[in-house]
Amino acid sequence: MLYNRKQLPELLYMKHRNDDDKDYVDYENFILKKSLSPHIYQNDRMNTFLNKMEPLVSLLFDNFNIMKNFKNYMVDKDHYKQKG
Repeated sequence: MLYNRKQLPELLYMKHRNDDDKDYVDYENFILKKSLSPHIYQNDRMNTFLNKMEPLVSLLFDNFNIMKNFKNYMVDKDHYKQKG
């Protein structure tokens, strides 16, 4: 996700080590696998294509988060762990 990629991992850990945010959806790694039929993934070519499409689809959701956080100036524009 864009929020995690734009910061150093050490600083991100120090900033969010005490956070209790287990209600968010980590859609970056499995959004297509959870939403599409397993029958599609049986074909090798389609499987590799969909695995390569996974980061692009997650970017679409990240761009929606930018619009969602546009009015809330207290959080970063790429923040995705909000509720609701």
